[in-house]
Amino acid sequence: MLVKIIDHKGKERHINAFFVKTVMPKGDDQCEIEVSGAALKIKVNQPADEVALTINAAMPDTQAFLAAAAATEEERQQQQAAAAATGIGIT
Repeated sequence: MLVKIIDHKGKERHINAFFVKTVMPKGDDQCEIEVSGAALKIKVNQPADEVALTINAAMPDTQAFLAAAAATEEERQQQQAAAAATGIGIT
Protein backbone atom coordinates (compact mmCIF):
# COMPACT_ATOMS: atom_id res chain seq x y z
CA MET A 1 0.00 0.00 0.00
CA LEU A 2 3.04 2.28 0.10
CA VAL A 3 3.67 4.29 -3.04
CA LYS A 4 7.11 5.54 -4.03
CA ILE A 5 7.03 9.20 -5.03
CA ILE A 6 9.94 11.36 -6.17
CA ASP A 7 9.30 14.94 -5.09
CA HIS A 8 10.19 18.02 -7.14
CA LYS A 9 13.64 18.19 -5.48
CA GLY A 10 14.42 14.56 -6.41
CA LYS A 11 13.92 13.24 -2.88
CA GLU A 12 12.41 9.74 -2.67
CA ARG A 13 9.34 9.39 -0.46
CA HIS A 14 7.08 6.48 0.31
CA ILE A 15 3.52 7.45 1.16
CA ASN A 16 0.63 5.35 2.35
CA ALA A 17 -1.97 5.52 -0.42
CA PHE A 18 -4.75 5.13 2.15
CA PHE A 19 -3.92 8.52 3.68
CA VAL A 20 -3.78 10.56 0.45
CA LYS A 21 -6.47 13.23 0.67
CA THR A 22 -6.01 15.04 -2.64
CA VAL A 23 -3.88 15.20 -5.77
CA MET A 24 -4.01 18.73 -7.14
CA PRO A 25 -2.71 19.68 -10.60
CA LYS A 26 -0.21 22.54 -10.69
CA GLY A 27 0.28 23.00 -14.40
CA ASP A 28 0.58 20.29 -17.05
CA ASP A 29 3.51 18.35 -15.61
CA GLN A 30 3.39 19.03 -11.87
CA CYS A 31 1.03 18.37 -8.99
CA GLU A 32 0.76 18.47 -5.21
CA ILE A 33 -0.18 15.52 -3.03
CA GLU A 34 -1.92 16.24 0.26
CA VAL A 35 -1.44 13.46 2.80
CA SER A 36 -3.49 13.27 5.99
CA GLY A 37 -1.33 14.06 9.00
CA ALA A 38 1.45 15.72 6.97
CA ALA A 39 2.07 19.42 7.54
CA LEU A 40 3.17 20.15 3.96
CA LYS A 41 1.93 19.06 0.56
CA ILE A 42 4.34 17.02 -1.55
CA LYS A 43 5.18 18.62 -4.90
CA VAL A 44 6.02 16.20 -7.72
CA ASN A 45 7.05 16.69 -11.34
CA GLN A 46 4.37 14.40 -12.76
CA PRO A 47 0.88 15.09 -14.10
CA ALA A 48 -1.90 14.75 -11.51
CA ASP A 49 -3.68 12.05 -13.55
CA GLU A 50 -0.56 9.88 -13.60
CA VAL A 51 -0.01 10.27 -9.84
CA ALA A 52 -3.69 9.53 -9.11
CA LEU A 53 -3.53 6.31 -11.17
CA THR A 54 -0.40 5.20 -9.29
CA ILE A 55 -2.03 5.86 -5.92
CA ASN A 56 -5.27 4.11 -6.94
CA ALA A 57 -3.33 1.05 -8.07
CA ALA A 58 -1.81 0.78 -4.59
CA MET A 59 -5.18 0.74 -2.85
CA PRO A 60 -6.56 -2.63 -1.78
CA ASP A 61 -9.31 -4.20 -3.87
CA THR A 62 -12.36 -3.04 -1.92
CA GLN A 63 -14.77 -5.50 -3.53
CA ALA A 64 -12.53 -8.49 -2.75
CA PHE A 65 -12.03 -7.25 0.82
CA LEU A 66 -15.77 -6.86 1.40
CA ALA A 67 -16.49 -10.30 -0.08
CA ALA A 68 -13.87 -11.92 2.16
CA ALA A 69 -15.22 -10.11 5.23
CA ALA A 70 -18.78 -11.23 4.42
CA ALA A 71 -17.64 -14.84 3.95
CA THR A 72 -15.79 -14.74 7.28
CA GLU A 73 -18.85 -13.33 9.06
CA GLU A 74 -21.10 -15.97 7.47
CA GLU A 75 -18.72 -18.72 8.56
CA ARG A 76 -18.66 -17.33 12.13
CA GLN A 77 -22.46 -17.27 12.24
CA GLN A 78 -22.62 -20.88 10.98
CA GLN A 79 -20.16 -21.97 13.67
CA GLN A 80 -22.20 -20.22 16.35
CA ALA A 81 -25.42 -21.82 15.09
CA ALA A 82 -23.78 -25.27 15.07
CA ALA A 83 -22.38 -24.72 18.57
CA ALA A 84 -25.77 -23.52 19.83
CA ALA A 85 -27.39 -26.67 18.45
CA THR A 86 -24.96 -28.82 20.48
CA GLY A 87 -25.12 -26.62 23.57
CA ILE A 88 -21.47 -25.50 23.33
CA GLY A 89 -20.84 -21.75 23.52
CA ILE A 90 -18.39 -20.15 21.05
CA THR A 91 -17.45 -16.48 21.13
